Amino acid sequence: MKKTIGYISLLTAFFTLFGCGESGKIKDTDLMHHHFVLIKANGQDVALDKQADLEFGEKMTITGKMCNQFSGQVTLKNDEIKGVGVAMTKMLCNDDQLDKLDIVIDQLISNGAKVELTNNQLILKNKDNELIYQVKEWM
Repeated sequence: MKKTIGYISLLTAFFTLFGCGESGKIKDTDLMHHHFVLIKANGQDVALDKQADLEFGEKMTITGKMCNQFSGQVTLKNDEIKGVGVAMTKMLCNDDQLDKLDIVIDQLISNGAKVELTNNQLILKNKDNELIYQVKEWM
């Protein structure tokens, strides 16, 4: 009995320390069907009433809004999302912060952004920009 408990403890410690393969990697299913609201952009708070958000749908479609609405298809590889041909409305924006963030989100998606998902926060970043989103499901 003591031997069995010892083996179980050893195996538990092993899997805790070393994980199972790529368990630290973000998978499509970690993002799909989740809604995120923007809370910080390059260190500056973003008011929730601005309703800047994004969500990931089936087959990694991404939709969202800064000042303008955007949508596209992204791939997730090595904790990086990247999409080609992001469609975005081109309306004038009265909010300078969101106006600038239209360009940022387009560049992050088109050129690729590292993705982190921890403590109900989604972080998209490259060498120049960092956007932090909070999970906020519809229901």
